[in-house]
Amino acid sequence: MTKLTDVLDVVDPEPWFAGLEERFGIQPAAFDGYVLHRPNNKTLWIVAADHEPPPRPPNAGVGLGFLHTAMAVPKLTTQAAMAFGHHATRNVVTLDEAGADRYLRRDDVTLEAGELVDGDGDGYVLLRCRGLTLGVGFLRVGESGTGRIRSLFPKAWSIADSSAFETRTWK
Repeated sequence: MTKLTDVLDVVDPEPWFAGLEERFGIQPAAFDGYVLHRPNNKTLWIVAADHEPPPRPPNAGVGLGFLHTAMAVPKLTTQAAMAFGHHATRNVVTLDEAGADRYLRRDDVTLEAGELVDGDGDGYVLLRCRGLTLGVGFLRVGESGTGRIRSLFPKAWSIADSSAFETRTWK
């Protein structure tokens, strides 16, 4: 049986998990049982530590895209935000259905003063609606305490022509 460390370039997770703890309050223990690996110089991937890849066919990829690292401030992928965002305690914005629809359509979301709780000001935020983490946005806070979130929801996933949260009637 092939071991994970035989096929992957496993990375020290401490500095990456420390950054997520600092920005989002996600405790490193949330990632117990996982390892990080770097399949390229832009992104870290996360995979279960006990994963046993098959000897054949060769692995095209293992795990879940986790963290974009080739930028000034590393950014969680949308997939990682959805999978681990429920652990976040800081820099989280709870949206109503209309705000969630704007986010999922990749439109900017405007926040009134006081709508961002436990935030550090400008930077990445996680967005939730109905208790589910939808993904990542970039927040700019104005002098009046209002804010504007630029949607970073993947273009290929966006729902430009419909409302994700409208009630549907099945016939």
